[in-house]
Amino acid sequence: MKRRAVSVCLVFAMGVIGSLELLPARPSFASWVGSNCSPNHTGIVHYRRKDAQAYAAVARSEGYEWGGGCWNDNNRDDTPGQPDSNGEGPDCSGFVFKTWELRNAVGDNGFTWYDKLENVHGKSVTTDYKYPVGSDPFVRLPDKKRTTTQYMDAFSSDTHVAMLWSWAPPSDNTDYVVEALGDAYGTDIFIEPYRFDARYVGVRRKNWTPDCYPRCNHPESLVRVP
Repeated sequence: MKRRAVSVCLVFAMGVIGSLELLPARPSFASWVGSNCSPNHTGIVHYRRKDAQAYAAVARSEGYEWGGGCWNDNNRDDTPGQPDSNGEGPDCSGFVFKTWELRNAVGDNGFTWYDKLENVHGKSVTTDYKYPVGSDPFVRLPDKKRTTTQYMDAFSSDTHVAMLWSWAPPSDNTDYVVEALGDAYGTDIFIEPYRFDARYVGVRRKNWTPDCYPRCNHPESLVRVP
């Protein structure tokens, strides 16, 4: 696992990002996204934290692209050393958008599954996650205590957002998080101190389906294994 001191992610003024689902196309030369990515999404009714974790796991060891949202699953960065080129990978806020199956409609807490090879970033940027409003499909947690957060919640600052990967921390003052970290690091699970960094707040997606679904009334679902 890698550690690093500073992460910077996509931040746009709200007036610029508007309600766009896809970021504007870059110059019309051949790009990885243009050659590999196409729309493929569908609305779903039930979505559990463990489904989100499985979705995020596919992006492990893939690339990072500022403003991006398309990747494959070959466990490598297909556009290394090519930042801002419509290359492979999400950025931090786009990764959360797709992993949480968010939608662009205001006040819509429902779920949309996006194929990994659909290049979608979504309207939410890091400051949206840190300072949510009532119509957003996510809320700010009252604190970041381990008794408050759950896996696949997020930690967000003004410039970066990452999702909590595991209930079990690697140490008293760090967590395993899954994040699109930057061009030099790509997208993966890292050990980070965001829980104890005052610049970060805890964020939770609304409307999760319980992990026990569809067997929540079965006796086995009442036993939680640490």
